[in-house]
Order: sequence, then structure tokens, then C-alpha cells
Amino acid sequence: MSKENNNQSIDRIDIPLQQLMAREQAAMRAAKKKKRNIRIIKPLLVACGLCIALLGAGFFSPSIATALANVPYIGVIYAEFGDIAAEKIEQNHLMTKIGKEDKHAGLTMAVEEAVYDGNRLLVTVAYTGQNGVSLKEEVVGTNKLTVNGEPIDVAIGSTGQDDIDKNTIIEHHELTLSNPDIYGDNIEVALDGSDLFGYKGNWHVDFTLEKLKEEVVKIYPNVIASTNNGLYKLNVGQVSFTPLSTRIDVLVDYPNELDRNDKWPFFEFEVTDSEGELYEGENIQLGATKDNGHHIIVVLPPMEKMPKSFTLRPGKTNEQGYWEEIKELEIVVPLEP
Repeated sequence: MSKENNNQSIDRIDIPLQQLMAREQAAMRAAKKKKRNIRIIKPLLVACGLCIALLGAGFFSPSIATALANVPYIGVIYAEFGDIAAEKIEQNHLMTKIGKEDKHAGLTMAVEEAVYDGNRLLVTVAYTGQNGVSLKEEVVGTNKLTVNGEPIDVAIGSTGQDDIDKNTIIEHHELTLSNPDIYGDNIEVALDGSDLFGYKGNWHVDFTLEKLKEEVVKIYPNVIASTNNGLYKLNVGQVSFTPLSTRIDVLVDYPNELDRNDKWPFFEFEVTDSEGELYEGENIQLGATKDNGHHIIVVLPPMEKMPKSFTLRPGKTNEQGYWEEIKELEIVVPLEP
């Protein structure tokens, strides 16, 4: 061993991945300003095809990348990506091992793991290049997921690509469907990629994925709130407790002229449960179906115990980036089955 490598071995301190993630996430949270930081896919931006928000490359710190490179179960990375189901995924090992790959032209595209609960689909992909891989925008290329041979109708979607080392990239897909439970208990998933990370060609991997068998509880509160002037009306039509999320479907009514003039509202929410737990920032995701904000989907982490109620506080982000509540539209949603 060289002197340089020997010094690196002596200086290296092995830190458990869970503690490492917790430490780094705490540092990031401390550095953030108190502005709204909700993950939102606004339907105007995703009117066509698959909803995807690129979360930015190179997110891993060197210490996280070193730890991940030695972890056989990749599901733990969803804590680093801030997925709302990360804790449950890691504790219960919910990800299904796929282990299918397409290898040619010097690049291997391997689908490592996936999980599906009828409402959300998560897929982890690893790319390995013989001559390195590049995350430069001009050579990243394109890829897409399909289910049963068709594009996925997504209300909330994100994907990110992060380099583990010079030859390996880990990619994650986190999708919440616009309409849950439309595919049945077994789905055929395919990933197609073209001209990826500096390599020319097309790659394809397909696999069958079984829906998680945990019980799904659905409640239909139909609780309504409206502004005093009658301009806006919200109806919480359904709350679903699934293995990978707690989903709240909010129907929004507003004047037709806002729709015609493309000035329709997109409400953001804070949610508090009956136990006093506040859901904001990384603990809440917002999205919408493709009907101009008439159907907003609020997604919270999965819950082991159902609270007695949720309180939804709608609002909007002002020009300074701060959230302002619309008190007239506050809704208390009872959750008694």
C-alpha cells in the first residue's frame, strides 16, 4: 500500500450510514431560511406526458457517496433524497429487488429495486460506464418509465441522478399517480433510455412488479370550506392511508373566467393532525391532476396509527417566497371510518 493510501486508511473513520445521513440532514436544515420548501409539481409545467422534476445532480456529499458505495440495500438512499416514505422503506425493507440490466456500448443500465402500492411507484436505477459517466447537461440523455406499455399519468413526480464515483450514477424515480389503483395488483414496468451519460445508443429494461399487500384504508369525508365572497371552494373528497403515503384529495372550485384567462389558483397547504404533528417542508408533497388546479393532491408520510382528524390550512406563496394562509379556507377533516 502506498503512503498516500495508507494515510487515507488511517484517517478514515467509519460512520454508520444512518447516523451520517442524520448529521448531514441536520446541518442542511439548520442552514435553510424559514421559507416554504414544499415539493410541488405545478400542472402547467407538466401538461404533457410524464411529470418529472429534476432534483439536481451531485447532491451527495463525498462522505455520503462513500457510505452508499458499500451498502447492498439501496433503499436507504431514499432518506437522503427526502422521500416521505423513507423511514418506512428502510425499516421494513419494502423495496423489491429487481436486478435486471441492459449492457452494451460500454454502459450498463440496471434497475436495482422498485416498490408500488397502488398510489406511488418508486424505482432505483444504477448506471455504470466503462470509461466513466458524465452528468453534464448536454450528454445526460433522456429516459422514461412506462406502466403496462403506456405513459404514466403522474400528479407528483421527481427524479434525480447522483454520481457515486467516476463510473457509477444512482438514479431514483418517485411518482405519485393522478388516479390510484388503476393498474391492478401486478404491473409491467419498463425503463427506456437514449444516449445516456456520454454513451450513444438505446437501453431498455422491463420487469413485473407486485403491489404491496398491506391494507389500504380510504375515508370519504366530503368536508367543504369556501371564502366569504364565494370565489373559492374546497372539498376534501378522499383520504387514503397506503403503505407509502397518506394521500389527501382536495377538489377546488373557482370561477370559469380564471380558467379561461389562465389565472387559476394553485393552493399550497400546511397540515396538522389531531396529535399536534405539523406537516410542512420535507414532510409534505403537493401536486395536481391535469385539470388546471381543480384537483389537488396532498401527500404526507405513511402512518402507523390513524389520527382522529387533519386540519388543512390552504395558502399561497407571496413574491418574497413566504407562505400566507387563507384563513377562510381552513378545513378540519374528521377521519372516523
